[in-house]
Amino acid sequence: MAEEARTLYFGYGSNLDRNDWLEWCEEKGVNPSGIEEITPCWLPDYRLKFHYRSSRRRGGAADVVPAGCGHAVPGVLFALSDNALANMDRKEGHPNYYERCNVNVLLPNGTSMEAVTYTLVEHRKGEYVAPTAHYAALVRTGLERRNLPIADLKMAIENSDESYPVPYLFVYGTLMAGEYRGATLEQHTFQPGVTAQVKGKLYNLGNYPGMRPSEEDRVFGELYRLNDVFLGLQSLDRVEGFYGFKSDDSLFKRTLIEVETEEGKVWAWSYMYAEGIDEEHRIQSGDWRALDS
Repeated sequence: MAEEARTLYFGYGSNLDRNDWLEWCEEKGVNPSGIEEITPCWLPDYRLKFHYRSSRRRGGAADVVPAGCGHAVPGVLFALSDNALANMDRKEGHPNYYERCNVNVLLPNGTSMEAVTYTLVEHRKGEYVAPTAHYAALVRTGLERRNLPIADLKMAIENSDESYPVPYLFVYGTLMAGEYRGATLEQHTFQPGVTAQVKGKLYNLGNYPGMRPSEEDRVFGELYRLNDVFLGLQSLDRVEGFYGFKSDDSLFKRTLIEVETEEGKVWAWSYMYAEGIDEEHRIQSGDWRALDS
């Protein structure tokens, strides 16, 4: 028997809460099965907004809108059966209220994947509408349960123009302190970096290293806090040869990964090598500086 087709779906807002889905399905008399949670993930170059009043929610309901460099919305990647997709269409009011669209999401291992999500149709967007405390709590709890930051949610609730939920950057090569591009990063940071590590494999590309995804291996480097996320990432994108999430020509691709430090785990921007590489160039230690020791 052929395997049932599944649609990858980026969920945000109230769809981070399982009980909210179950309650809606019970209210409508539909089967809640067919939805599988895969992993936390991020929608880059978007931000969360509350500019629509939902009669069902009795307040503002979340929407994601395109935004510039450094913006990102945390959420969850789900797999939906055809039946679950039809029910999600109905829950979101597709296509009259929210409409389905294709997006590219960043996964925790540093890779990306295409998925669908729902955005508010243009003629329904209006002025800021505050969400109810109950709705905000649904979203906040859904994020916290998956170790995702709530900064983007807080800024959206406050209707703030600022929306940079991840101010951190993980570097592992020539941007580290004392390396030949270290001075470039110093222009965009508040304070010295701290020792950190991430899941990944490290490769020697000659004058600089490149990181590739791996669940079993570790790459060692430094974690920094950017003093201006927008300007810092724009500058570093040029250094790393990253031309945007829709480009296939980037030398390195910017992504969001979980970083381990002595103080715990945080999400940070980093750059993955985008081209193929031979295993013979692998740096087994995962430490670029170990090559000089």
